[in-house]
Amino acid sequence: MNRRRFVTTMCAGIGGVFVPRLPRWRADDVFVERWSWVMGQPVHVMVFASSEQEGLDACAAALAELRRVERRLTLFDAASDLCELNRRAGRKPMRVDRDLGAVLGHAGAFRRATGGAFDVAVEPLMRVWGFHEPRTRAPTAAELAEAREAVRAAVVELDGDVARLPGAQTQLDFGAIGVGYGIDRALEVLRARGLRRAFIDVSGDMGAVGAPPGEPGWLVEIADPDRTGVGRTLLATRLRDAALATAANTESIVRYGSLVVGHVMDPGTGQPARALQQASVVTRTAMAADALSTAMLVMGRRPAGVLRAYSVRL
Repeated sequence: MNRRRFVTTMCAGIGGVFVPRLPRWRADDVFVERWSWVMGQPVHVMVFASSEQEGLDACAAALAELRRVERRLTLFDAASDLCELNRRAGRKPMRVDRDLGAVLGHAGAFRRATGGAFDVAVEPLMRVWGFHEPRTRAPTAAELAEAREAVRAAVVELDGDVARLPGAQTQLDFGAIGVGYGIDRALEVLRARGLRRAFIDVSGDMGAVGAPPGEPGWLVEIADPDRTGVGRTLLATRLRDAALATAANTESIVRYGSLVVGHVMDPGTGQPARALQQASVVTRTAMAADALSTAMLVMGRRPAGVLRAYSVRL
């Protein structure tokens, strides 16, 4: 599920990280934060609680939920539900649980809303460009044509809790939606525990519940991809009961000699997305932000359903 590599150090960003500044809080609000590693990426959970122990327990529960979602939706564990669905492509249907069913349903809606700019059936392109297994050379024209056709012809059938991939070449990749879904689920866990001020950042995808005491929202700085280092930001924005995600083709890359290939693919061309250098969107849910930031990078314009958008052109 790792679609971008970011490095964070105590709320300072390197590369394309989006990092909230630590807020000021009242003496009767206990601020608790946890750093960890989930979904192949650094994770930062911050909460305000009535006690330190309540905050620590809440952070642990949020991290556990992220790991639970990862086990369901990752491509990097052969036992995951997603891998099992891919293995059944062209063969037989599969009964899916709430997580896989929800992501499949929303992924189809995002694909339709973006005219195919967002497509979870992009896995054949990810594979042929060497993002899942290393290659020694760039794909040939014939290999690219075969992968593009697999993406174009992909069909995902979802009937209640039964999913089916009728085409044997259809393979799904949740790299641009799974992290956002995990953040949404983890925030729901925090809400269910009674927390009303919380923030989760998974390597640049983030979601906020409420706002820090006395603040209008969680302050987030958007990094400048052309100027790396602490304090190199494009602008700042605030999140309150909202989510932000970014997509860029500068962090997770493969190289073939002088050819540098970014990981966000344009499903239509089979090539890395080149409309924008970086796209950031604010939406109501982290899953939507995850998917629509990818679509915006491919489309070069703001997709429908985005509250705020920020972009860097090539």
